[in-house]
Amino acid sequence: MCKLASILIALILVSPVADAAVKWNNSGEKDVGEVKLWSDNSQIPESYNPNLATVREHFQRYNKRGVPRDERFASKPSNNPTQLIFNKKRASVIQKELGRSFLASYIMYEKGKIVIDEKSPDNRLGDLFDDDTLLYSMSLGKSLGGYLMGHAICKGYIESVDQKLSDWPLAKNTLLAEITVREVLNSTLGDQEYRSLIPEYFKTTDRDPGDVSISDVAFRELRDSKAGKKIFAYGQFPANVAWNYISFKTNLKFKDFLNDVMQNHIGLANRLKVNSGGGGEKDGPLQSNFKATRYDTLRIGIAILKDWRDDTCVGKFLKDVYKSRVKKGKYNMGDGYSQSYAGFFHTGYPNVKDTVMGMDGYGGIALLINFDDERIIYTHAIHRNYNYKKIVMKAIRDGKFSSW
Repeated sequence: MCKLASILIALILVSPVADAAVKWNNSGEKDVGEVKLWSDNSQIPESYNPNLATVREHFQRYNKRGVPRDERFASKPSNNPTQLIFNKKRASVIQKELGRSFLASYIMYEKGKIVIDEKSPDNRLGDLFDDDTLLYSMSLGKSLGGYLMGHAICKGYIESVDQKLSDWPLAKNTLLAEITVREVLNSTLGDQEYRSLIPEYFKTTDRDPGDVSISDVAFRELRDSKAGKKIFAYGQFPANVAWNYISFKTNLKFKDFLNDVMQNHIGLANRLKVNSGGGGEKDGPLQSNFKATRYDTLRIGIAILKDWRDDTCVGKFLKDVYKSRVKKGKYNMGDGYSQSYAGFFHTGYPNVKDTVMGMDGYGGIALLINFDDERIIYTHAIHRNYNYKKIVMKAIRDGKFSSW
């Protein structure tokens, strides 16, 4: 994350901290400290240096997020899940990172095979999940929404990336009616007058976009709003707009649409659960977060890579949005390294000449795809205290560990 963002987050989020009388001991480890819980039940600030007990507690809390109504947007497993081929190699640098940091899982996929597949030791995080656990991903859901938009266009629900949202009843009398699908995908809504970035709350009401439906936002925060300068402004709200516009264009049959993509195109072996807020589907309750197993999250990356490589309709969509990527400028949120943004994917990684599109989420969850070398790096983490430059950025570029 850029220096300015890091400083602001440190000032805004690190306090107050409440001590919970919860301790954890396992495998002979002594006195790992008390669990830190924030008064608003929020996630661990990325600028905070937590102990292992705190990370374990929050990891379990994250994966329990959601409510029973989330099941209404859950996809079913495929009858013919995409088969994964393993040719695993030992990578001591990955095992070292797993043993010292809050990295929970690491997978490297190259040219059709999983070549590295490692999990955190049981005395750190490994005993908290297995290969069937639905792991919570926050901002990876933004990128998944971008990919789903490609499917919605290719299936004929949406005319093109240049279609305006003016046909959406929820967009009426708001700035949303003025913008195109492409502008939504690039987070250039021109809504910076109404929405702050750190933290991402609506300025007039101090509400979090992650807690409210699109209809509620349209009525309270964006009524009679006008779009400003179309600059990149990262956040959950643009992604929520994308997910719910897809729902509207599928005639409020989003679950059927999601099932079709997840079962028949990607071939997930388990369910994928999409978070949602209150209200009916017509109110725009979908949230750009999801839960999936570690292997199914990888399967999503494999499908994206295959679409690009095979130049399918969705692959052409991905190439189109990549060409129209926008510079992040001073609002370099997310991984803090990539310099541009395309269809809710991070792009423009320094010292990487290959074509790479990345998904990035809170805590250091990342899925980067190198389309030139047919390589995927997928990390699931609870805190960004691992060596991202080495095991993600250098790995996506070189795919080598032996000399590290």
